[in-house]
Amino acid sequence: MGIIFLKILGIALGCTIKPVIAIPASVAAGAEFYQTILGGIFGGCFGITVYLYSLDYLLKTYKRHLHNKKLQNHVEAPVKKKPIFTKRNRMIVRLMQKYGLNGIAVLTPLLSLPLGVFIAGRINDKFIQNRKKVLLYLCTSMVIWTFVLTGVSHLF
Repeated sequence: MGIIFLKILGIALGCTIKPVIAIPASVAAGAEFYQTILGGIFGGCFGITVYLYSLDYLLKTYKRHLHNKKLQNHVEAPVKKKPIFTKRNRMIVRLMQKYGLNGIAVLTPLLSLPLGVFIAGRINDKFIQNRKKVLLYLCTSMVIWTFVLTGVSHLF
C-alpha cells in the first residue's frame, strides 16, 4: 500500500508542473491506469489551485516592492497617467479575443500549468473577474487531458 501511495504522489508532483510529460513518463515507469489517473487529477488540480490563488499574493507583493522603490527614488507624489497599452496588455487582449477562457483552459495542461494559470489569471483580472469559474474550467480541462494522456500512453 505504501509503494502505491508513493507512485501516486510522484505522479501528482510531476503533474503540478508539466502533466504532458509526467503522465507518459509514469506509464513508462510502470504505473497502472488508476494510479496515473488519480495522481494526474490530484496533482494537476492541486497545482492549478495553488498557482491561481498564490498569483494574486505574488503580484501584490511585487507591485508593493516596486512602489516602495519608486518612493525611495522620488520625493514628490507620482502624477496619475492615462493607461498605456503595453505589449503584455496587447498580448492578453489578443489571447482573450482569439481563444477565450475555454481555449486557454484546453491548452494549459499541454503547455505548462504555471504558465497557463498565469495567463488565465491575467485574463480573469482583466475580463471575467470570477476566479471560481476559471478554476472550474482549468480543473475540468485537466481531468479530461489526464484521461486522454493516460489512455494514449497505455495504448502505446
